[in-house]
Amino acid sequence: MSQEQPTQQTHTLTALTREELDQVTAFFQERLIGQPEVVQALSNVLYKQNALLKRALEKDVDASIPADPTVLLLMGGSWGKSLAARLIPMALRDLEIGSLTTLTPLPQDSEGTLDLDPRVLSIPFATVVVEDIESAFRMNTRFVANLAHLISAGMVTLVDPEQKIVHPVPLGLSTFVMTSSAADEEIRRALNPETRLGFLHPSDDQEVDVEAMYDKVQHICQQALELLPRELLRHVDETVILRPLNEDDLRQVFDLEIAHYEQAVFPGHTLPIVFEGEAKERLFDKAKGGLGVYGAHALRRVLQRYVDAVVYRAYNEGALSEENLDEQQVVVGLEGDEVSVGLASRSG
Repeated sequence: MSQEQPTQQTHTLTALTREELDQVTAFFQERLIGQPEVVQALSNVLYKQNALLKRALEKDVDASIPADPTVLLLMGGSWGKSLAARLIPMALRDLEIGSLTTLTPLPQDSEGTLDLDPRVLSIPFATVVVEDIESAFRMNTRFVANLAHLISAGMVTLVDPEQKIVHPVPLGLSTFVMTSSAADEEIRRALNPETRLGFLHPSDDQEVDVEAMYDKVQHICQQALELLPRELLRHVDETVILRPLNEDDLRQVFDLEIAHYEQAVFPGHTLPIVFEGEAKERLFDKAKGGLGVYGAHALRRVLQRYVDAVVYRAYNEGALSEENLDEQQVVVGLEGDEVSVGLASRSG
């Protein structure tokens, strides 16, 4: 199964300007907390593909675009692999370029079909994501073999039904991003043997050498490469190993989740969240309690747990409506030891 989100081309195709490249890099840095290696890798991919596109447009030929896509493998880390895999199309969305395709194998599909639309894949800055590649290999080895063959061929064909012409399109402006969780359990044991949390500084009295721990994570990931399908590994241009997050990183991620929630709870509107007193710290502490089960997604789940019921009930009861959404805000406070959530006027 695949989920494809092509960007509609509404203007003449052009390469990114220097300002737009800087804007995209800043987006990477803002969204990927504590992951400078990933930011650098994604930026390098974008600069390379943009240079190839710029040269092809200037020379007015496609011959300068190579027939081999960029292939990244993301490993390690306690948060961010799924986000990082999709970050290029996310950053380019407002510029109305790029595309995103997520591939997932079906165990019952004996052919290992790659549900890909060549028109989407031929768009400059197209991104194809395959998560947990080792699981995909266990689920359907033919799927992985077909994926390796496509990457190796580096071409897709577009058919013109009117002229009955087949146009080969090189994939040099495409990026295949694979993620792997093969090393995650061993990383959790190495970072925190008792709790098996994949984060640094799980408590205030624990100090660690951040760089030494990252070296250990890198070593574990290098060993775990043996568990991944060889036919794909030989095509990987760069293996990027995410860093485990410390508590300061988690607080920044929590702020990002709050900002995202404010925008996403009612798309098209912003519903601000205001914290009174120590309410934000209490909510963060409750989120940390779920890290062992949900990973960094616990930071989002705690907002959903406490805020969703209040705002959606208010909308159903009429206290919130399309007419007053821009006038209301969520107020999170404390009543004794318990978190309380309510609505209030922004002007009040």
